[in-house]
Amino acid sequence: MKIAAIIAEYNPFHLGHKYQVDAIREQLGDDTAIVAIMSGNFTQRGELAIADKTVRARAAIDSGVNLVLELPFPFSMSSAELFAQSGVRIANALGVVDYLVFGSECGDIDELASIAEVMMSVEYSLMLDSLSSDPLLKEFGYPELCSIALNNIYGKEVSRDFYSPNNILAIEYIKALKKENSGIIAYTIKRKGAGYLDSHNDDLQFQSATSIRSAIIGKQHSAFDYIPKNAKEVFVEAILEGKMPSNSARLDLAVISSLRLNSPSDWVDIHDAGGGLYNRLCDISAEATSISDLVSLAETKKYTKARIRRAIWNTYFGVTSSDVKGLPRYTQVLAMDTVGQTVLREIKKMSDFPVITKPSSFRDYDFDVISQKELSNKADSVYALTLDVPNSGRFALKFTPYVKR
Repeated sequence: MKIAAIIAEYNPFHLGHKYQVDAIREQLGDDTAIVAIMSGNFTQRGELAIADKTVRARAAIDSGVNLVLELPFPFSMSSAELFAQSGVRIANALGVVDYLVFGSECGDIDELASIAEVMMSVEYSLMLDSLSSDPLLKEFGYPELCSIALNNIYGKEVSRDFYSPNNILAIEYIKALKKENSGIIAYTIKRKGAGYLDSHNDDLQFQSATSIRSAIIGKQHSAFDYIPKNAKEVFVEAILEGKMPSNSARLDLAVISSLRLNSPSDWVDIHDAGGGLYNRLCDISAEATSISDLVSLAETKKYTKARIRRAIWNTYFGVTSSDVKGLPRYTQVLAMDTVGQTVLREIKKMSDFPVITKPSSFRDYDFDVISQKELSNKADSVYALTLDVPNSGRFALKFTPYVKR
């Protein structure tokens, strides 16, 4: 049995995700077990997941994934580089994963690997440092600077279209595997349909997660035309129970008031809020009355909306650079089927990496695990307040992982 890992958000699980799951078994073998390392309740672009992690995990298992493990907060809500490093750290630490599979617009693992090699070179690093310190480029964001540096070194022009979210993540996954000296094989499947951020397109079978979320929030039943049948049943049940979709606007006043109580400072260490962004948020909070206002007012060429959202939540939860420095020290089981149970037993044999099966048992582990899990639990308890029918603040400590028999 081969074991393939996917680092995903499943926000929500849709037909494109089902296509990837089916393609893995078609290309690697029908008996391939699929382990998803899935974001918790906060996602890479600094947004709240549309449904609680337990709901999204069940939808994935009912749609063909065998085991869903959590990529915990705040690592799930990080730049592409840290997000990839964190997911790869968990995949590698499990000790059983043969392949790391990811979608990409490029679809060519050799090209992705060659670009990743350039981006790991000393020459690239020095050029990026030079560009970052150039006063003429001070308004350029990090992605634009990376693009300039890569085109100067790679030897052939890389089109602007190449810098799609999934291609960028694919490169970061390859880089992370190399940094881990991992024996896991990087494997890409060419994506089909809409891009990650694209709006709805009636001509496409595979819609973007962004457009599907918008349709669900807008109570458009057509959203479920692009979600597999088994996942649809899970999500519809969650909607009827008031457990989906989440609504970050319910936290507007709490977040804005928190920022208004903070004071600008050159000494505050908030992850993803450096370079003056923390002070900018504190200042602008006096004008903003919602999180969306704050993001719009703070946006510049230098600070993308995703970076600003991450900075806002990291400030609210007090996430420092030291909190993410060590990468994830644990993961936890969210859902599994009988094949996933077999994989989990194999992980327990092959690895001493903490894989928490009973959420409340995290205190049995070492200090680093306890600290990371407590921070994640706080974020989950606040997330619970964004639902129509809020979960208990202790829900993340009491839920039982879903097992499909």
